[in-house]
Amino acid sequence: MSKQAAARPLPPARLRRKAGSQPSDSMELQIRRMREADLDSILAIETASFTSPWSRSAFENEMRAIYAHPLVVTQAVPPHILGYLCFWMVTDECHILNLAVHPSFRRAGIASSLIRRLLEVCEHKHIRGCFLEVRISNKLAISLYRKFGFVPCGIRKRYYPDTGEDAMVMKRRFPSP
Repeated sequence: MSKQAAARPLPPARLRRKAGSQPSDSMELQIRRMREADLDSILAIETASFTSPWSRSAFENEMRAIYAHPLVVTQAVPPHILGYLCFWMVTDECHILNLAVHPSFRRAGIASSLIRRLLEVCEHKHIRGCFLEVRISNKLAISLYRKFGFVPCGIRKRYYPDTGEDAMVMKRRFPSP
């Protein structure tokens, strides 16, 4: 892979929700890189989603790090952050760190759209494997990741300090270019 191909960013993705999707019949969505102006909305989603939410500085660090890829899904009208995904790419490996969707927009395909975008980026960058940790009790998330080809590959005992819950490690391999 040439340096030019590696440096060329993918354009923001545009999505259209199907009629009947919640919360409106039709909304145009965009996936783009996270911005400082998004942080208040992101922190509200983070707090509603996790018992040990990330801090503002954690998200700020993600926006600055060269190996980090923080993405958001936005609704154009009215302007609204619906969800986000933070992942790292180092050499030929990807690691999903954080994925959340606003409670009012869950089960509407937002997380799937973010994961599809992640997989596009991985293929574009010739990533060989993608990893993540997920709470053992989070059956919905595990099911979502399985839908995209992630398989369990290990357990991290007492991974989550807030509850001492174990994490399932999942991986997805990509074919060699």
